[in-house]
Amino acid sequence: MENSEESLASVEAYLRENPQDASAWNVKGVFHAQRKEYGEALRCLDQAIQLDSELPAAHSNRGRVLLTLGREKAGEALKSFDRALKLKPDEIDTLRDKALALRALGRTQDELDIYKKMSELSKEEWGIWLRLGDLQLEVGDIKGAIASYEDSLKIKDDLVPAFIRRAIALAMDGQFDPALKSAETATKLEPKNPEAWLIRGDINLRAGKHKAAMKSLKKASELDPTDASVENTMGMVSYKDGKLSDAAKHLRRAINRRKKYPTAMRNLGLILMEQEKWEEASKVLTNLTDIVKNDPDAYDALATTFARLDDFCSAAEAWENARKLYKKIGEKKEAERTNTLGRAARINCSRLKKAAKVAREQEKMTRTFSSRHEGRKKKKKKKR
Repeated sequence: MENSEESLASVEAYLRENPQDASAWNVKGVFHAQRKEYGEALRCLDQAIQLDSELPAAHSNRGRVLLTLGREKAGEALKSFDRALKLKPDEIDTLRDKALALRALGRTQDELDIYKKMSELSKEEWGIWLRLGDLQLEVGDIKGAIASYEDSLKIKDDLVPAFIRRAIALAMDGQFDPALKSAETATKLEPKNPEAWLIRGDINLRAGKHKAAMKSLKKASELDPTDASVENTMGMVSYKDGKLSDAAKHLRRAINRRKKYPTAMRNLGLILMEQEKWEEASKVLTNLTDIVKNDPDAYDALATTFARLDDFCSAAEAWENARKLYKKIGEKKEAERTNTLGRAARINCSRLKKAAKVAREQEKMTRTFSSRHEGRKKKKKKKR
């Protein structure tokens, strides 16, 4: 802190003598940012830009400060990075910062384009190839992702994250043998890495090697007993083996570890339906649809559980939600199916409401008759 204060004091002293030096204002802004004095940092950087609008470092630093202030400032930060890159197009650090701003804005394809450019400018930086692979995987370019992960491994041949992610990409491409080899290499390089064991287990599951999958997953669970995704995958291994009770047990644990875990909730709900545990299934699927509002299959399953519990009014509502969502995504047959089921549920709902109304009226009449009968008894007693 003392060095920071001394450095800042030195720059301030210099600026008193040279107030028109844009570079000095830029440096002062950086010192304030390091001290988390972001408002003052922005003021200094704006002053630097006012004095010299073609100072790329000031634009870049302004963007970095804005990003530090939160995602809501990402758009403004992006403009600063674009100005800096217009002045200095191949500045790798500014390109990296622009990618961060694009990530905050959810612009995956644009971030991917930036990383492609970075990979051309800095071919020997493994971190660029690793992130490029992640982005390619995200947009569905599986073969491109595999190639990028392999490029990162050419630079650093013991890079465990690259082995793990390459294993995921290879499995997605249906190349299970090389995927398993990549995952096994990751666990050998870092035997205490729970993610490596989880991915190894997941790939074994996809390859139909359930015993090996469960062995890897148990190792992952030992290393990180708090990881909900491990229990979820163990649940799916048990399900594939036909052990529904064990599957449900693992999935309940997954949800206990991560309360809002849609994948585990969906899996548990469907397994409970297979077990015909309709009440618990309806609760799980209700919680799921509270979190995930755009999944027609979840609403369809929820409606089925309500119908099995003779709660046709709730079933009709759930099937109507499913119908709207199926229609929205162009699933015409599913929309028609859920419309038919919903109509039947509404008819049953109406019948139940009418029956309930009749029952209430009969109960009311019974109470009225009983009250009159009791009144007559009392009058007779008084006459006596």
